[in-house]
Amino acid sequence: MHAPVHGAGTSFQRPSAAPLWSPHQRLTHWARQTLRLVVKYQQNPLRAARAMAYMQVAMFDAWLHASRRSASDATAELAAHRAASLLSEQLYALETPGQFEAQFVTLTAHLQTSPTQTAQGLRVGQSVGEALVARSLRDGAGRAWPFKERPAPFPGIWQPAPPLNAVNPAEAYAPHWLTWLPRGSWQHVPPTAHRPGSPEHAAETREVLAVTQQLTQHQRQVAQHWHLDAGSVTPAGIWMQMALQQLQTNTSTDEMGSGRVMAQTLPVLAALSVAMLDAFVACWQVKMRDWSERPITAVRRDLDPAFEPLLVTPGFPAYVSGHATVSAAAATVLAAFWPGQRALLQALADEAAMSRLWGGIHFRSDNDEGLRLGRTVGDAVVARLLKA
Repeated sequence: MHAPVHGAGTSFQRPSAAPLWSPHQRLTHWARQTLRLVVKYQQNPLRAARAMAYMQVAMFDAWLHASRRSASDATAELAAHRAASLLSEQLYALETPGQFEAQFVTLTAHLQTSPTQTAQGLRVGQSVGEALVARSLRDGAGRAWPFKERPAPFPGIWQPAPPLNAVNPAEAYAPHWLTWLPRGSWQHVPPTAHRPGSPEHAAETREVLAVTQQLTQHQRQVAQHWHLDAGSVTPAGIWMQMALQQLQTNTSTDEMGSGRVMAQTLPVLAALSVAMLDAFVACWQVKMRDWSERPITAVRRDLDPAFEPLLVTPGFPAYVSGHATVSAAAATVLAAFWPGQRALLQALADEAAMSRLWGGIHFRSDNDEGLRLGRTVGDAVVARLLKA
C-alpha cells in the first residue's frame, strides 16, 4: 500500500483489517487479487489496467444479469465469483492450476442457495465469464508491433532514451485495442505536440530543466510516490486502491448484506476500471499519432548535455502523459459516485500529472492535455452510467 498522497489536503486511508468473510472482503477479493498479481508479474500499466477491467466487468455483468433474472443475492454473488474465477484463469494462466477454482469454492462455500439457485448462479457466471474470455482473445492485445511501422524521421521524433534505451515503444498497438465504450466516445482530441523550433517547445524545454534544478523535497517525494512503473500496482492500481479504501469505509457496517454491498461496490469498480483502460487506449492513440520526444532528448540536445531527470524515462513517446490521462479519468468517475470527494479527487489527478514534470520525464503540455483527455473519457463513462 502506498503512503497517503501528498499535497491534497486529506487522503483516503488504508482500511483496517476486516473479517475475511465480510461482504466487502468477499466482493473485493478479486480486485485485491488482481493487484497482487499485477505486482507479481510486473505487468506494465496498460496490461494491469486491462486485467482490472476484465475482472471487474466480469463481476459486474454477472451480478447484473443474475439480478435481472430475479436471482437471490446469494445467487447473484455466486455468479459474480464464478465469472471472476474464469477470467483469473484466462489472464493469469501461469498461476498454480486449480488456485482460482479453490478461491471460488472458498468464497462461495457459505452462500445459502438451493440446488436450483446454485445451478442458476453457475450458469450465469459461466456464460458471462466465457463471453469475456472470448473477448479477451480478440481485443487486439496479443498483437506484436513490427519495427517497420516506425514513421520516417522528423524533427522532434521520439528516440530511445537512457537508461532503458528502448528501440520499440512499449505497447505500440494499444491504440487498436478494443475499448469498452465505442471508440471516439471521448470528445477531446489533443492538438499536435509542440515540435522543436517552435517557441512553445523551447519554453517547455527550458521549464523542465529549470524545475528539475530547483526541486523541493516535497516535489521529490510526490514524484517518487506517483512513479508507478512495472513492479508496482501501476497508476491504475493506485486508483483502484483508493476506491477500495473508500468502499471499505462505506460498506463496513456488519448489518449490510451482500446485496447492498454488491450494489455499492461492483458498479464503482467496473466503471473505474473501464474508464482507466479506455483512457490508456485514448492516450496511446495520441502517443503513436505524434511520436513526440521526451524531455531528456530535448534538454540534452538544446540546453544541457549532462541532464539527468529524477525519474527513469519510460520507453515510449511523451505526448500525452499516461499518468495524467488515467488519473483524470479515474478521478472523474469516482467523483460521480462520491461528489463530496470531487475536489480531493481532482487535486490527486492534478498532482499525479505534475509529478511527471517534477520527475523530468514530461513536458507541461503532456500533462495538461492528458488531463483534458482523461476527463472526457471519464465523462463518457459517467454519461453511459446515467443511461443504464
